[in-house]
Amino acid sequence: MIIRAALSDGAAALASVSETPFLDASLLLARALGASRERVLAMGPEELDETGGSAFRGLIARRAAGEPVAYILGLKEFRGLEFGVDERVLCPRPDTELLVEAALRTARSFAASDRAPLRIHDAFTGSGAVAVALAAELGDSAAVSMSDLSPDALELARENARRLLGHELPAALSDCMEGVDGPFELVTANPPYVTSMFCDGIYASGGKEPRLALDGGPDGLGLYRRLAPRAREVLAPGGVLAVEIGDEQGSAVSALFRAAGFGEVDVLRDLGGRDRVVLGVSP
Repeated sequence: MIIRAALSDGAAALASVSETPFLDASLLLARALGASRERVLAMGPEELDETGGSAFRGLIARRAAGEPVAYILGLKEFRGLEFGVDERVLCPRPDTELLVEAALRTARSFAASDRAPLRIHDAFTGSGAVAVALAAELGDSAAVSMSDLSPDALELARENARRLLGHELPAALSDCMEGVDGPFELVTANPPYVTSMFCDGIYASGGKEPRLALDGGPDGLGLYRRLAPRAREVLAPGGVLAVEIGDEQGSAVSALFRAAGFGEVDVLRDLGGRDRVVLGVSP
């Protein structure tokens, strides 16, 4: 079989489980052949040998069973960095880049007012994608730390920091920042915000990502109820809390911020016009 036909067959096998079946198939064939995706696409008319074909079929079977491509590859790109990922953590999503962008704007506005080095904490850090991206982009102007309830996730976040930054980030095993000492100028968080009922559907359909990182309780807001008042306790005066949210949670999370005493509450929308980030300023 030629490579072009193998890719077509692989994409067809993934059509029912992936929104991007051809992309998935080409990434998996690249892994099977030990080549770049670009090289694989250029090899379209060439024959696929039996060793490569067998490896490719095995990877396609794993993806067809619901395993994320990032878990199969062990890597996920986020803001130009390749993070190690596996079943201990959620795969970083492009949606979360808006949270990083909002945090960077906030950090740079603080830096312009001589509040440096900034103290930044990323709660519910998971793979460490947000914390490491901020540390990489802000450099010495910020002191970034992170926390998570899962010891397995925190171990992977530490590994990513060491590999991508060349040094550790302070990391605490913590439930919703309990025991994390401030003050901080900025707290970021991408907490679990999927409703428990929706999670049930995800796992009934073969979902592989950890429920601890997805399930936000009956209404998806449970962690925001705890995080907002806790963040107020550890933020310096004028400090900012920035969180990622579900695409219909802007009003509800904004109300929780205001109830916790935050002012200047704002909802940022993604390119699709969906609620994605809420920010609030501590008095």
